[in-house]
Amino acid sequence: MFGRESMRLPFTIGRQIAFFAAVGLLATAVHYAAALLLTRFLPLTLANPCGFAVALMVSYFGHARLTFSAVAGQGRHVRRFPKFILVALGGFIINQSIVFALSRTVLPNWLVLGIAIAVVPVATFIASKFWVFAVSQKDGETGDC
Repeated sequence: MFGRESMRLPFTIGRQIAFFAAVGLLATAVHYAAALLLTRFLPLTLANPCGFAVALMVSYFGHARLTFSAVAGQGRHVRRFPKFILVALGGFIINQSIVFALSRTVLPNWLVLGIAIAVVPVATFIASKFWVFAVSQKDGETGDC
């Protein structure tokens, strides 16, 4: 009842949440910095997708290696990465919608970006854990839903 298996699940979830937060914070910082830097040359609504694209790569490889420990079978990037892009694009659509809506207000760019970037993490964690990097109980293979 209180053996190794019962202790493993909370440790795994806790570890995943901690790494998800760390990788997410790093990717968020990259997104924010790149987008804000690009506002010197582009409108925020164009700079934001550029920052997102850079952060996408940081996020994918960080989550694949650290959060969900998807080290075995690296050839599976062919299946995982498209799923990750779909999840990220869903989050980005929400993010960009917030930027479009709030950039028409009196709020400063730094606050608009901060609000937009803070909204998405819970949904992307769930989708990443249970779809993108899902592991089948039967064979230990990554799920391909």
